[in-house]
Amino acid sequence: MAEASAKQQQPFNDDFGKADNEEGDRFISGFQASPRKGGHVVVAIDIGTTFSGYAMSFSSGKFSIYAMRATDPYRPESGAATTKVPTTLLLRPDRTFHSFGHEAMNYYHRELDEDEQKRWHYFERFKMKLHAEPNLSRLTCVKAANGLEMPIRSVFAFALRHFKEAAIRECGFHSGTDVPPSEFEWVVTVPAIWKGGAKQTMREAAYEAGLASEGSPDKLTIALEPESASMYCKSMKRIGHSCNDEGLVTQAFTSGTTYVLADLGGGTADVTVHQVTDDGGVKELHHATGGAWGGTYVDKNFIELLEKIFGKETIEAYKTEYPGDWVELVSIKFETNKRMSAPGSTTYVEFPYSFHSFVGGSTVKDKIAAMGNANLKFTRGAVAIKYPEVRKMFEPVFQNIAEHLETIIRTVGQVQYMILVGGFATCSLLRAYLRDRFEKPFNLRIIVPFESSLAVVMGAVLFGHDPTEIRSRRLRYSYGIECLGRPELPDSSDFPDLSSGRFVSSMKSFKHVKLPNMFKTFVRKNQEVAIDEEVTHSFYPSHASLTAVPIRVYESDKETTIRVDEDGVRRVATFSLPMPDTRLGRNRQILVSMKFGQTEFKVHSLDTSSGQEVKGRVKLDFLSVAYGPDY
Repeated sequence: MAEASAKQQQPFNDDFGKADNEEGDRFISGFQASPRKGGHVVVAIDIGTTFSGYAMSFSSGKFSIYAMRATDPYRPESGAATTKVPTTLLLRPDRTFHSFGHEAMNYYHRELDEDEQKRWHYFERFKMKLHAEPNLSRLTCVKAANGLEMPIRSVFAFALRHFKEAAIRECGFHSGTDVPPSEFEWVVTVPAIWKGGAKQTMREAAYEAGLASEGSPDKLTIALEPESASMYCKSMKRIGHSCNDEGLVTQAFTSGTTYVLADLGGGTADVTVHQVTDDGGVKELHHATGGAWGGTYVDKNFIELLEKIFGKETIEAYKTEYPGDWVELVSIKFETNKRMSAPGSTTYVEFPYSFHSFVGGSTVKDKIAAMGNANLKFTRGAVAIKYPEVRKMFEPVFQNIAEHLETIIRTVGQVQYMILVGGFATCSLLRAYLRDRFEKPFNLRIIVPFESSLAVVMGAVLFGHDPTEIRSRRLRYSYGIECLGRPELPDSSDFPDLSSGRFVSSMKSFKHVKLPNMFKTFVRKNQEVAIDEEVTHSFYPSHASLTAVPIRVYESDKETTIRVDEDGVRRVATFSLPMPDTRLGRNRQILVSMKFGQTEFKVHSLDTSSGQEVKGRVKLDFLSVAYGPDY
């Protein structure tokens, strides 16, 4: 714990006095990611819940974006290509890499027999673990189809390394020469609603994959997915892409226009509100929000339907006995047909051969007929699901998305446009539902890019070239540090008497008192912070012999927080500032600077008494602390 002096450069920080006479605590917390320095090529990698891919462009032509191409395994004879591949990873029994994407899926399902499938390690849809895990740490594991558990960071590292190597090969092909590793700048996308531990896991996975390192962290930027999508939509015409109404795009990105952007993926719905600035950039009007309302939650409703028809025990046993066929049923056959569902249409899902033999007793056809549901029918080895039943599977997810969007729009006020991107935005049922819910009732227009599934990864490339296009952000939480200091309350407020647990009236009696466990606020929830907004503070150690100052950073769900042990306050990071020269005792001054408004924490510190300087990144370790259940 340290006690800090009064040098202050931002209006939202109070003057705490000087040195030993009027000491106070000054630490800083914020977000920052270094701007790009213009590498030869920027490569963005988007690991999605269901599909993943990469895109890149050279600094000489940043809008000429190349998106990966992979042969469509369902139409190989046509030469058709896909720009995303399934988020599926296959490791050999010795845990070495075998394949990713379509190759992993096909090899696992078609080349391995049932016994081999139980020895090989097949991972899919592992991204949601980072969002759902309440106690994320470096020990957090994700489970393969055969039950093997592996650290989730290593699973992501395998995926990132695969795309890194593919991008380097492709880059060499397009440039006609080998591009030195030093010329690559890497961008990895993450949902804006992810917390610090999840973002740090992705950065450490990227280090493990060789995209960057602890020694060269600025070779990698973590980009927020809805912001990336916003940059794509803003530059759609220059990229050569279009949408449902090109005139709307021009209008949506004129100065002063406000739009809500919803990145609707397989796992999460990520929502932000942007306003176009006079200089053509965008600023955030409401901090990123969202929830686990992606397309995969429709899959859960489909599984519940199967459990109603065949029994939960039967379905659980089938998953265990035929893990490969189960993945094929849900993640391939249902996923493929789900995306083609349209109002009034019937969705067909074919059962694997093993399913028919496993059900036993009555046939699959008889089980479906026994439901007595006119919207379900067995035909030619598949279950035919009519539109009313399909809508039941989709509607709970649609409602969650729509209710959240409505809350945000009513909070912000006038919104002229809604932009839908992400793989789930390709679902015609969802688009129709949102148009009915919002266009006329809220007098806004909905824009859907034709390449909505590429909006994030292509926009991330542009973000990699110029992250300053995002002029400002809004913070999801208040941030502060634990300190020995005066409570941040007006004279008329009550404050707890720490010795008795009672509240005492008026802060006047605490004018010269410093109390432990105080929450020193640096930024407040939903506060607008410019990209390069910087705050510098000086502080002093609380003990003369300290050679390092431990700093504990907290986030709070509230705009105003007094103590770090209040409800809704969580410790999210710790780091230490070195102070090796102790000759001046408590009169050693350290200047700490931080920049706000970008996507990751950074800090710069200077011990003015010794001249020792810590430049660049002082690591804030979100994964070294234990988060509570609500984190």
